[in-house]
Amino acid sequence: NARLLVQAGATDGTLARQYRTTYPASSFLAVDADLTLAQQAREYADRVHQANLDTASDAFYKHLEWADCWIFDATLENFADPAHVLARVRSVIQCDACIVARIANADYWLKPETSPRHAMTAANALRLFEGAGFRVVNGLLLNPGPLPADVDAALRLQAAQTGAAFDALRDAAQPSHYLFKAMPAR
Repeated sequence: NARLLVQAGATDGTLARQYRTTYPASSFLAVDADLTLAQQAREYADRVHQANLDTASDAFYKHLEWADCWIFDATLENFADPAHVLARVRSVIQCDACIVARIANADYWLKPETSPRHAMTAANALRLFEGAGFRVVNGLLLNPGPLPADVDAALRLQAAQTGAAFDALRDAAQPSHYLFKAMPAR
């Protein structure tokens, strides 16, 4: 039941609307560098800042220190320097607050139309959080369904050619996204 949620990167607002169904007293603040996306966020966010979190000032981050939750909904991997953004959040986040991040799986079999700036695997994402002073307290693999037969066949061929374990290749390609909840480590 967070009171102030900071959404790092504007989206279509689905998450904000769903969260408010359960917790109507919550307040959403969206931050996006793109003017058009920031204006669209006004449809679902209580407050909107047009700012680039890669280059925002210490004062900008400081005024968000009371946020209960920072949300990166497939946006963390698109910042110029995700580690820098997380470190800046870590410098102001309260000890009982958290980050919730949905991160695209770099190994997923169905590539998006626009690839993220930084392709991440689960291991990369875990190292990113740990390096910025967070501990991952929960995580889920978001799985849209079984692999298509042609992808399964291609992974079996790759396993046979490289000697890699088919199960490991399938498991890496299965989830479309990872969902992490991270809290300050100290």
